[in-house]
Amino acid sequence: MSENPSAGALKYRGNTQFKAGNFSGACELYAQAEKTDPKDAVYPSNLSAALYETGDYAQCISAVVRSWKLLEGQRDSKHDLIVRLSGRLAKSLALLAMSRPSACLVVDPHMADIKELKEYSLTAPASASPAMDGLRRAWQEWEILESNLDTYKDKSEACLGALSRLPLFMKPMDDAKEYYTIGHDPLIDLTVGWGSGNADDPLKFDRLSVDKLSHLSFLFGGVGDGRHALATIAGLFQSYKTLSKKRKSLFNTHLTLLDIHPTAITRDLCMLMLLHQLTTATDAVERAEIKATLMYSFCAAVMPGYCFERLMSVVQDLLERLTKSPPALPEWLHVETKTVPEVLRALKYWTRAVKSTRKMLANHTYRNPRAQWSANAQMLGNTGATGAFQRQLTDRFMDQRSKIEQTLRGLSDAQLLQLSWMPPGISVRAAREFLEENMERLVDMMQQMATTGKVPTNEQEWYALTKVFFPPAELRVRHPGFVQAWGTLAKGGDVDRATLRKINVHIESDWKTNITLYDSNFDNPKYHPGGDGYKTVSGDVFEQIHFVDDFNRRNQAGSKDSISGDANTLAWDVFSTFFEEIAAALRGLSGHIAVELIAGGLSEELAKMRFKGDVTRPDKFPRKYTRMWLSNVPDYTHGPMNMAVYVVPNLQDDDQAGASCNCLLNTGSWTNDDHYCFTYTHLLAKDIPRYLGCKIIRAQAVMDVLVLGPLTLPRPQTELASRDELTSWLSRILFNTLIPGRTRMPPENVRLPNNLVAFFGLLMHLHRVGFPAHWLSDFLARILSGSMVSDIAPYTDLWPIPLANLGQRVPSRRVRTDPWLVEFETIIATAYHAIPFPVASALPAGFSCESGDIGVWEIKVAATVPFSASAWSPFMGYANPYEPVTRLLFYKPSADAPATLIGNMRAVFEGSASPAPGSFFVLTAQELVQYETRIRFKLSKGRVERMKAEKWSVVAYRQDTSQQVTRPVAAAHWDLITGDASTA
Repeated sequence: MSENPSAGALKYRGNTQFKAGNFSGACELYAQAEKTDPKDAVYPSNLSAALYETGDYAQCISAVVRSWKLLEGQRDSKHDLIVRLSGRLAKSLALLAMSRPSACLVVDPHMADIKELKEYSLTAPASASPAMDGLRRAWQEWEILESNLDTYKDKSEACLGALSRLPLFMKPMDDAKEYYTIGHDPLIDLTVGWGSGNADDPLKFDRLSVDKLSHLSFLFGGVGDGRHALATIAGLFQSYKTLSKKRKSLFNTHLTLLDIHPTAITRDLCMLMLLHQLTTATDAVERAEIKATLMYSFCAAVMPGYCFERLMSVVQDLLERLTKSPPALPEWLHVETKTVPEVLRALKYWTRAVKSTRKMLANHTYRNPRAQWSANAQMLGNTGATGAFQRQLTDRFMDQRSKIEQTLRGLSDAQLLQLSWMPPGISVRAAREFLEENMERLVDMMQQMATTGKVPTNEQEWYALTKVFFPPAELRVRHPGFVQAWGTLAKGGDVDRATLRKINVHIESDWKTNITLYDSNFDNPKYHPGGDGYKTVSGDVFEQIHFVDDFNRRNQAGSKDSISGDANTLAWDVFSTFFEEIAAALRGLSGHIAVELIAGGLSEELAKMRFKGDVTRPDKFPRKYTRMWLSNVPDYTHGPMNMAVYVVPNLQDDDQAGASCNCLLNTGSWTNDDHYCFTYTHLLAKDIPRYLGCKIIRAQAVMDVLVLGPLTLPRPQTELASRDELTSWLSRILFNTLIPGRTRMPPENVRLPNNLVAFFGLLMHLHRVGFPAHWLSDFLARILSGSMVSDIAPYTDLWPIPLANLGQRVPSRRVRTDPWLVEFETIIATAYHAIPFPVASALPAGFSCESGDIGVWEIKVAATVPFSASAWSPFMGYANPYEPVTRLLFYKPSADAPATLIGNMRAVFEGSASPAPGSFFVLTAQELVQYETRIRFKLSKGRVERMKAEKWSVVAYRQDTSQQVTRPVAAAHWDLITGDASTA
């Protein structure tokens, strides 16, 4: 049969595109070739190969069948082609069944041809060859899979839920959580924008469909003091009031307040209950008390005794409400079921904790704006922060002061005498002398006005004397000496010592510590000598007032560019206005709003929502959100990598949807936003859509905000990374998970906590993005083989990772992955029936693939002496026990000593033959770690039984400093536990 020249030319061009990795382009050319010459089997065969590489397995199967039919009468002479077609068919059937089960219906019309091709290829005379061996394995895998398709369907959802409950991060050595109480950023209303200081991105309610208007949902990760949730409630009510009567009836909104620390959630719950009281209170004095309690709880070190009593009455009320089943909360308020016990523990602690007002104030340092800046600059300088960033801040600050000084000295005589703070009747010469004598103070005042947009207030002078906010007018009679002292300060005078002593005695005796700033660790001798710790509250406390005042004035024309307030403005004036607006919003949105509180990790909770692992949440609650504000949680949870993989998929499919965050933990570490993005993702910001399948709405994380939004998935392959690019990138991510670098000291500490569970989650995510299932299956098979040939090397120096590391290669060599395979067993067995690509043929011998075989094991541990001595000081690097750096090393008696194994881990990865595979392994994921008492982990029950027989042992170590942390625990002492593994 003569070949059609036009078809041959198209095939040649298609081959060129195929070899270049442009599989979509090859598909177009092969399809044209087939259309031009529909009788030649080679064209649909080539097309099937290209379709296979794009991941379009359904169309690949159709093309294979067309090619097979065209081989009628010439099959004996086309055996090699038939073997290739048959192998491609078997793989495509398996891949289609696992990656897109619903698409399997398109195969039904071809079943007779599929059966014929399979039987012919497997039974036709042929010599033994690797190709035939591979063909038989491919059909065997499909036969096994086909016989278990119903099992996959039945178990898939449960497996996804179980996978979502595996820990994504390495654990810190100490399971105590860092408790952050008072925020440091302006209030963000997500209906107005993402929190950017440079631009607004309002949520356009008129563009929302009826369905979206009825399911408005907002999530606040790392909710902290709840300021952004409250601001968004106010913004929602403003927008609600502009809707038509019909659209108002359709309006419903849900806010999820999420924080990893249950005490933060408990604090927010108390304030929400106080706001609930405010929605119904009518007596002026009662309303003043409620708002004062809110203000002092929100941002003060201590509060008046009557506010403390009101707060404690809320605490006692919540203890009663939350012990009922279901909890008897207001209908708009919900605490997630698993969060309730943790909230109860925090509430009970507050009822019994005793914290001296005198000691609390002794630990409280008020800094005015200049003093606060100086402290920050000194911290940056003392810890070797990025020089360019520090110089930028210093130069900007000092340049502003210099310009203010020049302006003051350049005033004319008439202008100088007209200044409000110049003593009346003063001469020009005396005025010049007064200016020079008080220059520092005057520049401080004017710089505060220029920086914050606020007039320095008398309350700042008051606070410097007393360390308390001035109470509301309705309640001042309860505070002896306050009114007299205030009058003196307001006139520019000095409060006499006797009055000040009277005031301080009253504060120490009648005021109480803001107990919501404490969690139970402050009474633990391990963290605070004597078990009587005190919160160190320092900084510019008026920063919070300025932020709230800016929010109150947000609708005033020109408010962003004007100086606000006057010298007599009180924190009370600002907070009273704010809390009145929030209470009015809650009243106005009654029946249309729900507020939910969850204690948990951001990535973990969102994964549970997406994969139906959040079994304790009501079904009516949202799993996808309109907008999210994550605060700086990504600083602690692997940055934009986990935002793309675990946050963005929980956004609604809407062009106004997005998730935003800022960077606060380590701002001075980054040279620019690409440096920030690269350290967390090994990608430049512009490449995130090509690999991670989401869009970048705003990419200024370092000095403003990072905003990521959803894209329609799966993406066209033409918009994704090539297979070679993906393989190199995945190798880099994997190797840096196995052999990570280490952090610097604060404020440059970078946290990259992802473990192998997170890496496996990335593979699952990449399938949703649109990368062909066999690309991912083949990569996983390389890992599971126990070794890989690669020219990628892990970055093992201090983070952040320099941009110069982008694309860096080393001579190709074989690296070992066998020490980490047992962890893959746990992950794969847990998720087995939900994995969207075949893995069965790649599993090492003895690997479990049943989730029921995975158990949670607990060991009692004791710390090694060296680690106990250095855990709280940086003798061997940054040894903060809160850093997520725990690894578990399991080893046979015949293996090297654990300290030797730990120290040689990089050499083992790089291919050292000793110790032998199977004599030790490492877990990057643990269920619970408390290095002085106990550790929990997951392993196959069958594997543990074998390990007990072989007398294995386990130790915990820090991957950053290579310190052995716990003494060996023999397998005979590992206890299988039941129930929820996350229960402490």
